[in-house]
Amino acid sequence: MNEHSSILELVSVTKRYGSTVAVDAVSHKFRPGGYACLLGPSGCGKSSTLRMIAGHETVTDGSILLGGTDISDLPPAKRGTAMMFQNYALFPHLSVADNVAFSLKMRGDDKPSRLKKAGEMLELVDLSALSDRLPDQLSGGQQQRVALARALITRPQVLLLDEPLSALDPFLRIRMRGELRKLQRELGISFIHVTHGQDEALALADEIVVMNDAVIEQAGSARDVFNAPTTAFVAQFIG
Repeated sequence: MNEHSSILELVSVTKRYGSTVAVDAVSHKFRPGGYACLLGPSGCGKSSTLRMIAGHETVTDGSILLGGTDISDLPPAKRGTAMMFQNYALFPHLSVADNVAFSLKMRGDDKPSRLKKAGEMLELVDLSALSDRLPDQLSGGQQQRVALARALITRPQVLLLDEPLSALDPFLRIRMRGELRKLQRELGISFIHVTHGQDEALALADEIVVMNDAVIEQAGSARDVFNAPTTAFVAQFIG
């Protein structure tokens, strides 16, 4: 097992917004070093779950464990996770290399060190030749790769992806699925990917966690969830 592939576990994790329960006592142990998709319709709790893992939402009740350590109250930068957002959120005035290296700059790394690491990440995502460009000089797929490199530069144990392909056209979306899967296998770290697309989850995931109405309906391999749904909702949603 890759040294970065620590086990991520949710223990009775709950999120309330006032009287609304967005995530209801969810427990799940993700397979280390795997590609997991949180799959479900809008409002099912999947994005709230991802944001709690990342530290961008507080946990109302329950615990989030990474490698046996409770990370529930740690700030995002201290968790061993990194998040790639749906809108990529690149800084328009910074070059590609400086965008990728930004978190290292905030951490206080010196410029030669952070640019060297940014170069390694850009090589990983096949963007070395574009390191001096600004984000608005890139295609949508290239911007996504920059965001991916930026998320990976801190060497997280778990990469969290919030609907990362939703802004791409269908052809590019299918191509990027293959690139994400290849990258995950090369790095050997856990990817947790939120999507409402059944075809996307079936194409990408080692493990699919189907959510509905703030709870997990079923979790298992893509084959098991597709061929042997355990609830009427899963049968209808996947089918």
